[in-house]
Amino acid sequence: MIIAVAVENGQVCAHFGHSPSFTFYDIEDGIIKVSMNMQSHGEGHGILPDFIASKGAKAVLVGGMGAPAQSACTAKGIQVVTGVKGNPDEAALAFAGGCLTSDGASCSHHGEGHGHNCSHHGQCGH
Repeated sequence: MIIAVAVENGQVCAHFGHSPSFTFYDIEDGIIKVSMNMQSHGEGHGILPDFIASKGAKAVLVGGMGAPAQSACTAKGIQVVTGVKGNPDEAALAFAGGCLTSDGASCSHHGEGHGHNCSHHGQCGH
C-alpha cells in the first residue's frame, strides 16, 4: 500500500490544503521499501486529492483536513487519517503497522493555528 504524508519543514503538516509537499511511502512487512518527497501541485483542497490519487496512494496522513477535502479524498478511495504530527517516517510506519488511527480533526477556520494530537503514541510504542 502506498501512503501519502503531508509534509512541511520535515514534519507532518498541520493543514492539508497548505502542505508544500507530500512524502509517498511504499511499506512492506514494517519496512519502508521506497519513500519519495514531491512538491505539491499548488495549494487547495480540490487539486491535492487528485495529485495524491495520481501517485497511487490509498491513505493520506495529516494534522488536519477540512470536510470538503476529506470527502474528495474518500471519493477517490483514499483513507484520511487526521490528528497526526511529528516525524513523517514514524507516522507512516505506525499507520502501516495498524497503530495509527484518525482523531477526526477537521479544519474549518482558515488562518488559525491547529492543535492536533497524534494518536499513534502509546499502545504501539511509537
